[in-house]
This record gives sequence, structure tokens and C-alpha cells, in this order.
Amino acid sequence: MGLQLTDTTLDDSLNSVIVNGDWQWPPITDLECLEILHSLPTIHEGHDKIVWRTDGRSFTNDTAYKMFQPRGPKVVWTSLLLGPFKIPTNNFILWLAILKKLSTLDKPWLNHLDCSYVLCIGGHQETNSHIFLYCRFSCHCLGYIRQHLCFAWPNRDWDMDITWATKKWRGKHLVNIAY
Repeated sequence: MGLQLTDTTLDDSLNSVIVNGDWQWPPITDLECLEILHSLPTIHEGHDKIVWRTDGRSFTNDTAYKMFQPRGPKVVWTSLLLGPFKIPTNNFILWLAILKKLSTLDKPWLNHLDCSYVLCIGGHQETNSHIFLYCRFSCHCLGYIRQHLCFAWPNRDWDMDITWATKKWRGKHLVNIAY
């Protein structure tokens, strides 16, 4: 509503209302906006200019975005996803798995699916931990990979194993580069 009241568009910037150091507002027809404008004190010393304070750095879209975007928590597992030889599809699946967002049957919105078509034999519930750590099929696959790469995987808990892998395979470790 505010843009229509001041006769401005989305493409206008604050810089367009300062001309030669003086404020030049576009024509305002709304009484409430006029009241606000006339209630502002007039300062006659100096010229106005727009200054972007970014701790000594120049203005970029990135600095503006970071200034207004709240910082989220730092995640430790990014090293598992970053690397020149990573396969994007595998990275995406790993990212979903780390966030526990895979479409496993423990999700309430998937409880209508038939459990007989999954790899979980013996009535186990399909979860991230079960698929990657306890399922007979995945245990067999992980065993083969362990043997082939000659490394030990603790197989304790999904979250603990992600933390362990992040610490173990940081940087240019063979497993981090290859997988």
C-alpha cells in the first residue's frame, strides 16, 4: 500500500529521492503520508547522502544479503558434501539423509504405504539409522566398501557416525574425495 501512496515503484531506490544533497520526495497525495513528511524535522547543516556501513568493505549484494539474513547455526558436515569429484545426485541424497528428510516409512505422512516392498525384513521400521546402519542389505554393502577401502566404520548411531565421518574425512582424505 505504501508504494501507491507515494507514487513510487518497486524499481525506485532511496538514492532517487536525494538530489544534490537535498530530499526531493515524489508527489504525495495521501494525507497520512503528508503528515508524517511534515512532522519530520528539517536539518539544514550539510548535504544528505546514503552511506552503506559494512565494516570497511565495499557494498555488494552479498554483504547486503548477509546483513539482513539471520545467521543459522554452523553445520559441521559440509566437508562431506564439498569436493571437486562429488556426484551431485549422491550429494543430494546424503544431504537429505543427514537432515533425516529421506522418505522413510517412519514419517507420518507415509504411513499409508505397504511395508512389504521395502528392504526391511523382519518387521523393522524403516528409518535413516536402520537403512544405513542396521538393515542386512546395507550392512552387507557397507561391509564390502569397508573391506575394499580398508577402513573401519563405528556403526553406532546415525548422528554420531556423521560427526565421526566429518572429523575423520576432513579435507583431502581419500574417502572424502572419492565419495
